[in-house]
Amino acid sequence: MNLLKQVNSEWIGVTLDFGNSMALLEDPMEVVETLSPYVFSTHVKDMAVEEYPDGFLLSEVPMGKGILDLPKMVDLCRKHNPSGTFSLEMITRDPLEIPCVTNAYWETMGSVPGSDLARMLRTVRQHKYPGGLPRVAKLSNDEKLALEEENIVACLNYSKDKLGMK
Repeated sequence: MNLLKQVNSEWIGVTLDFGNSMALLEDPMEVVETLSPYVFSTHVKDMAVEEYPDGFLLSEVPMGKGILDLPKMVDLCRKHNPSGTFSLEMITRDPLEIPCVTNAYWETMGSVPGSDLARMLRTVRQHKYPGGLPRVAKLSNDEKLALEEENIVACLNYSKDKLGMK
C-alpha cells in the first residue's frame, strides 16, 4: 500500500479480491477498507469457512450465503471509484485447505501476528456454514455443471437484488 501512496497515479491501482486475503489470515473488510481508495476492478465473491485439524477450509459460496458484508464492500469500492468494474468470481469446487496451524504454513507467513491467527480462528468457529461447506469432487460432470450454473445464477440475482448491479 505504501507503494500505491508513493506513486499516487490515476493510472495505477488494484484489482481487489473480496475473499482471497482470508487465506493469509487477513480480515477481508480491513483489506477492502485499505485498498478501496485504489480500486480499479474487483473480484466479487462471498466466502464460507469450516474448521479442520490443520486450520480451516475456505470456500466460495453463492453471494449472500457467506460471511462477507458484500453491500458494505461494494459501497466502499463505488465510493472511491464509481466507474470501477465488478467481476463475479464464483468457483464451484471443494474447499481450499488453509493449514494455518502447521509449521509449513508459518515458514512463509512468519511475519503475521499471532493475533491475526486468533481472530481468523474465532471467525471460523463463529460462522459455521449450514450443512457444511459444499463439496463437488464426488459429483458427476453433469452434476458439477448444474451446480455451477445454479451458483452463478444465484450470485447474479443477489448482485441485482441486493447490490444494485445490472
